Amino acid sequence: MQVAVIGLGRFGSSLARILIDGGHEVIVVDKNEALVQPFENLAEQAIIGDATDETLLRSLGVQDLDAVVVAIGDDVEASVLACISLIELGAKYVIAKAENDKHAKILKRIGVHKVIQPERDSAKVIAEHLIHPKIEERIDIGENHSILEIKAPSSFWGKTLKELELTSRYGVLVIAIKRREAILDKKGEIRGYKDTIIAPPSANTTILEHDTLIILSQKDRIREIERWK
Repeated sequence: MQVAVIGLGRFGSSLARILIDGGHEVIVVDKNEALVQPFENLAEQAIIGDATDETLLRSLGVQDLDAVVVAIGDDVEASVLACISLIELGAKYVIAKAENDKHAKILKRIGVHKVIQPERDSAKVIAEHLIHPKIEERIDIGENHSILEIKAPSSFWGKTLKELELTSRYGVLVIAIKRREAILDKKGEIRGYKDTIIAPPSANTTILEHDTLIILSQKDRIREIERWK
């Protein structure tokens, strides 16, 4: 995976190190030379520069990277300008750090794909999200198992759990299904949606298009699960 981390404060530098240690190609950017210097022999590229400089961002080839993380939190203006430029340059997936709820709201409005607030989201959690993008939530159970939330792939739609044989084929157990259901007004028109939980689902439960599967899996099967289509 190729990722750019822009901003090397405590959060950005921690995230960059976790990704580098995981064997991923990481580009780091910060205007502070002292923060960039420790990554010169670790990162794919270690760049001293201003993240609001669109020419600099273009030179990174952001449209070809798997993700760009804007970890600038203390300068809201710089954070927003960098994110706007990244989106305009065609970055596939932009994650941005927000200093507070107001900053987070602005980032969401300009089209940032995922907004994080470090007091709630640790660098380790965000690294896990980048490495396993199809896994919406993950809770580790002991050393060998995890509970995962993953969108039902299109090949599952219209089939029952019995037909899919997920336990025998993949060694996973579907413990619940999160289903999105429309809320209708008196005229029968959709006025919103709500999530309902089917737990435990029966073998004859049919998987629908917008279902999210909550499964118990061995940790060493997660990569295989992410290849579901």
